[in-house]
Amino acid sequence: MDLLSDLFKKVYYKFIFSKKFFYSTFISFIGILFGFFIANTLATILGQTGDWGLLSSGILVAFMESTNRIIYDNKKKFNGENSKYGKVYQVLLFINNVKIGMIYGFFVEAFKLGS
Repeated sequence: MDLLSDLFKKVYYKFIFSKKFFYSTFISFIGILFGFFIANTLATILGQTGDWGLLSSGILVAFMESTNRIIYDNKKKFNGENSKYGKVYQVLLFINNVKIGMIYGFFVEAFKLGS
């Protein structure tokens, strides 16, 4: 029993308290919060006049679809231990997290407007 609990403790501390895990989780969380903030800001500012709705939605859809294409078409090229695109992939992951936060923000905003 001690051997099994020691093994679980080692694995737990290796994954949870490693700097890389903390850094990537923190950056992902900041990206999602930033996207949520952008979505709320855009919905508030552009929703005031009503004139910019069509143009802004077209720009947002183009941004989200181009982000999806770049990330998911090149996933094999960016993955790998010896990849020379490591920093580029980290930036793309941050942009993808911002996109996820924006989708979540617009989803919550739609519920607020619907109630």
